[in-house]
Amino acid sequence: MWLQCAIKHVLTQGDSLLITYLASLPAQGSYALASNYGSLIARMLFQPLEETSRTLFSALLPPTPPPPTSQNTTQALRAFKTISKFYLLLSLFFCALGAPFAPILLRLVAGRRWSDSAAGETLAAYCYYIPLLAINGVSEAFVQAVATPSQLHSQSLAMFGFSACFAFSGYIFVHTLALGAEGLVWANATNMILRITWSSRFIGSYFKERGMPVGWLEVLPSTVAVATAVAVGAAVRGAQVDEERPIRQGGWAVGAAAVLLAAVAGAERGFLRECWGMARAGR
Repeated sequence: MWLQCAIKHVLTQGDSLLITYLASLPAQGSYALASNYGSLIARMLFQPLEETSRTLFSALLPPTPPPPTSQNTTQALRAFKTISKFYLLLSLFFCALGAPFAPILLRLVAGRRWSDSAAGETLAAYCYYIPLLAINGVSEAFVQAVATPSQLHSQSLAMFGFSACFAFSGYIFVHTLALGAEGLVWANATNMILRITWSSRFIGSYFKERGMPVGWLEVLPSTVAVATAVAVGAAVRGAQVDEERPIRQGGWAVGAAAVLLAAVAGAERGFLRECWGMARAGR
C-alpha cells in the first residue's frame, strides 16, 4: 500500500513536471487554473464516496480467510454497479453541458483576465476527464479493498507501465501536437483509461471466479439518456455560446440541464428509485 501511494503521488505530480518541461509559462498557468477548479468536484463529490465504498468493500469482501459469503459478494457487486452507473449518469451532464459552458463559468469565477488564455478550453477538456476520475476512483477502491498482496504488487508494476505511457502520450499531445495545457489533460485521460481497464479486468475476473459475472452492459446508461445527452450537447454547441452574455447563456444552460434531467429521470426511473431506497436504508 505504501508503494502504491508513492506511485500514485508520482503520477499525480507527474503532470506538473511534464508541463514544466514541455509547455510555456502561459500554458502552465492555464493548466494549473483549470485543474484546480476541475479537481474541486472530484475532491468534494467523488472522494468521500470513494472512501466510503472502499470501507464497504473491505467489510464485505475481506481478502483473508474465511472467504466471504455469497450474500456479501452479491451485495458488493450490487454496490459497485450502482455507484458506477450513478457516476456514468453524472458524466452525461459533464460531457454534454460542462464542456461548452466551462469558459463562461471560468470567466465568472476567475475574471475577464483569463478570457484570452487557454484556461477556458483546458477546463472544457477537463470536463471530459472528470468522469474518468470518478470511475477510476471506485474501481481502484474495490481493487485495494479485496486484492491480495501479490495482486497489489501486480497492480503496482502495471502502474509503472502506465506512468511511462503517460509520459509518452504527454509528449505527443503537448509537444508534437502542440496542444499545450489541453494536451496534458488528454494525456492524463489516456493514463486514467489504462488504469480503469486494468481494474475492470481484475473486477471481472474476481466475480467470475465466484460465479457472478459483472454484466457490464447493465452499468451503462440507457440509450434514451445517452441520445438525449448527445442531442442536448449538440444543440448547446450549435447555439454558439457567447461569453459576453452570461445571463442569456445561463438560461440556455438551465434549460438544457432541465431537458437532460427529465430524460434521465424518465429513462432511469427504476434505477433512481433503487438508489433512493438504498440511501434511505443507509440512514
